[in-house]
Amino acid sequence: MNSNENSKNTDNKLTEPTLKERFIEAIKNGELGTHEPHGIIITLKQFKQHFCDIETQYVSSFLPAATIEPGMVTMSHTKFVFRVAKGVYKLHPDIY
Repeated sequence: MNSNENSKNTDNKLTEPTLKERFIEAIKNGELGTHEPHGIIITLKQFKQHFCDIETQYVSSFLPAATIEPGMVTMSHTKFVFRVAKGVYKLHPDIY
């Protein structure tokens, strides 16, 4: 797949896919995460290694910011992982 296939065309301008879009694509392609009996698990370390092209702190804060609050089970467009342990996250099953 070339980079143009991952880009969106908005007002005739090509834009790079968002980190969330890249993240979901990497999960779907099996490039990221570990398939466990109860879902896909990803560590912050794996995430940072996979997205090493991102040089800002955003890569470190992405998964914590996408964490669904304890006690909640519904995902949203910005909250789609559960924190399992420090630096370990489980994807909401509706994300993939």
